[in-house]
Amino acid sequence: MTTHDDSASCMIIPEDAAQLPAAFAEAFNSGNAEHLDRLYDDPGVLVPGPGHPVTGEARAAADRHLLGLGLPIDARLRHAYVAGDVALLIVDWSVQGTAGDGEEVHLQGSAADVARRGPDGVWRYAVNNPFGTG
Repeated sequence: MTTHDDSASCMIIPEDAAQLPAAFAEAFNSGNAEHLDRLYDDPGVLVPGPGHPVTGEARAAADRHLLGLGLPIDARLRHAYVAGDVALLIVDWSVQGTAGDGEEVHLQGSAADVARRGPDGVWRYAVNNPFGTG
């Protein structure tokens, strides 16, 4: 893994595709939206709901919304299929508990994510698809 340090924060960016879900969980659980954003390739797509891909500021807003729940994510890699600089990651995940507004949250899914290794040798999400084929 590669450490990114910009004097304001420090985070790990994986040099192994199979480590990307753990890096995502660490960034998510830190509550730091900037850390999450660094784990996306440019332009990097998030599919917050089936059939609704977002990128750029819309992606960042969707991630901030989830972070706003104030709950941790549990992400467990089930499979990593790597072909050169592209990987398909199958990840079982959940976000559960009582959010800051008192609402009970029970989100879970099996992600079908596409990751790409950049010229710097680290892996980032090209497509973060948390609900898989749903």
